[in-house]
Amino acid sequence: MTIPPRGQSLSQPASRTGHRYASLDAMRGLAAFSVVVYHLQRPYAPLAYVAVDFFFVLSGFVIARAYSEKLASGMPLRAFMRARYARLYPLFLLGTLYGLVQLLAHWKSSNDTVGDLFASLITTLFMLPSPSFLTRSATDILPLYPLNGPAWSLFWELLVNLVFALVLFRMRTRHLALIVAVALAGLVASVSIHRSLDLGWEWRSVDGGLARVFFSFVVGMIIFRLRKGNPPVTTYFALLPIVLIFGLLFLPVYSLKFALFSCIVISPLVVLAGTFLEIPERIQPLGIFLGYLSYPIYMCHRGFTEIYAHFVHSDQVPPLLYIGGFLALITVISLLSAQIVAVVQKLAPARMRTP
Repeated sequence: MTIPPRGQSLSQPASRTGHRYASLDAMRGLAAFSVVVYHLQRPYAPLAYVAVDFFFVLSGFVIARAYSEKLASGMPLRAFMRARYARLYPLFLLGTLYGLVQLLAHWKSSNDTVGDLFASLITTLFMLPSPSFLTRSATDILPLYPLNGPAWSLFWELLVNLVFALVLFRMRTRHLALIVAVALAGLVASVSIHRSLDLGWEWRSVDGGLARVFFSFVVGMIIFRLRKGNPPVTTYFALLPIVLIFGLLFLPVYSLKFALFSCIVISPLVVLAGTFLEIPERIQPLGIFLGYLSYPIYMCHRGFTEIYAHFVHSDQVPPLLYIGGFLALITVISLLSAQIVAVVQKLAPARMRTP
């Protein structure tokens, strides 16, 4: 079985494959919802930014499983990167469009200039970060993707995907372990300098973003190699790591040491557990649905947080109702967005589709 990249289900019907990863799908979907809550009402999901590290570990596992043999068999680098862009670019672009509309709706309260906006639009077309550091003060917040904040993780993911296709997939596991050690040292150093693990989304902390993605992604690759050829065991105990990752991201903990521990230890262990344990067949469709929904939600939600807050005032609505209302709204928007992308891709010329 070939596992689709992040944003699509990890699982296929049992008649087509003996490998099921609905557990990982469920984890990914719930982690995406935690990120939504983090951007809407941060105090209710203070650790949700660690979900990105979980995504990177999962991506390393998925990409290694889907493409290691293909690349070893001669898949051209261009074909690999085209496949990755074909998976990620449409919803990235649609999410950026949502963000643009939101920015224009709040233009008077924005610190962005027309030049910043134009630069962001141009670089967005190529899925590249905005060069806002060229025109803004060093004391300003300089996000890599002002129009769609969460897209910063896609930049790092595509970068590590490129390195994966160039060299990582060929390397021995012990050499990958050395890369993990170097990346971990860089990550600890970055955290010490910036006094935060929420790194990589703005220009001042690109060192942390580089360390985060290489540490977690390569760990995911190693998990794949350790588990290669070993299908998971179906059991209700598979719900335990799902509950663990979901509960972790909502813990009312602001400790930097605990966040770092979650990144370095808990996220890899949860992904590893998901490769050992599979949820029972009767609830697998729910896990698969959450996995399908994860990428559209992750890419599309940020363009509606301020708009929602403008029309629904958090101080006038109970917190759970306020958050639940937005989760319901963004779920519908994300499903419609995914369907729009699917229709457009279906109508696109064959040469533009994923190989």
